[in-house]
Amino acid sequence: MSEATVRNTTSTDAKTSLGAVGAASNKPAPARKIEQLGTGQATWRRLRHDKASMIALGFIVFLVLMAVFAPALAAVTGHDPAQQYREIGLTATGLPTGPGKAFWFGADQLGRDELVRIAYGARVSLLVGVVASMCGSLIAVVIGVLAGYFGGWVDNVLSRITDFVMTIPFLLCALALVSVFGASIRMCLFVVIFFSWAVTGRVIRAQVQVLKKKEFVEAARSLGASDASIIVKDILPNLTETIIVYTTQGIPSCIVFEASLSFLGMGIVPPTPSWGGMLSEAAGNSIYMVAPWLVFFPGLFLLMTTLSFNILGDGLRDALDPKAGRRMLAKKRRRKGAAAVAAVAPVTAQIAVANDDIAAAKSAEATSSTSVSSSTSAASMTKEGD
Repeated sequence: MSEATVRNTTSTDAKTSLGAVGAASNKPAPARKIEQLGTGQATWRRLRHDKASMIALGFIVFLVLMAVFAPALAAVTGHDPAQQYREIGLTATGLPTGPGKAFWFGADQLGRDELVRIAYGARVSLLVGVVASMCGSLIAVVIGVLAGYFGGWVDNVLSRITDFVMTIPFLLCALALVSVFGASIRMCLFVVIFFSWAVTGRVIRAQVQVLKKKEFVEAARSLGASDASIIVKDILPNLTETIIVYTTQGIPSCIVFEASLSFLGMGIVPPTPSWGGMLSEAAGNSIYMVAPWLVFFPGLFLLMTTLSFNILGDGLRDALDPKAGRRMLAKKRRRKGAAAVAAVAPVTAQIAVANDDIAAAKSAEATSSTSVSSSTSAASMTKEGD
């Protein structure tokens, strides 16, 4: 192949490929309608583009509906959560009946409907998780704002209280309180709330220490605004994102706390269904060895609930961030750039191969010229000798 042919072929292929890439990249973008969105609408719009968060939100909605309509589910199945149906729930050997038409999720060792108990257990888990997380966030906001804004001895006292709460062993404290006051849902709520605010309080304290040095706070203070007015009008509105995210992410922690207490017999008192209590009953006499559904379904719902709230919390954190939209746009641009580079890469490789062919052709031509010159010189010397 001659040098001119290689150059023409390479130039044509490169122009064709680069032209296609350029046409794709220079294609005019469709006109976008400019809309003025409120904070809530913008947050929801960003959240909708997060598929994982939407799946998690869908499961949470399903769980809430399941908890709300638990009595209707009991009426449809005809099984009360505390009623024992030994005739149909246990086999002739006394083992629980597996999942089927009579019991969709199977029966437990006493012949109770596992599905209905899981639905009623969702009520307990959501109640403890939501109430404890909201109350813990309220305590964290009060302590964090006071410690971060006023500083000095107020900060020292409240920070030492926070450190003290974080150093107390959770299970030992719960065991001591339950042994004195007895196990109940109120005691369970108190213990979970007591241990759920410390981390959030520290985060809020750190943010308030930064916010109080901002120019808008200094301007409000120079205009004669009181400390209470500054906290309510200037500090708290800037903590909304943190409060929402940490409250959402605190719900699964509170649910796990409650399940742990119930599993150890220090939480919800039977026969009230609780996911942790159901796991404890299945593990207590090793009945799960022959009836694995007794640990599978409560464990699955506990896992999916905690995972869904954590994923939703991460999605809310990104959606509430005003810079999230710009970050998402930057990611899209990087993806498009990577795609363009991938499209041009074959053309670049083709050009490199063509350049190697041209260099090889030049080298061969130079070698041929040298051989011809040597032959001519030898012939001349032979003639002179003759």
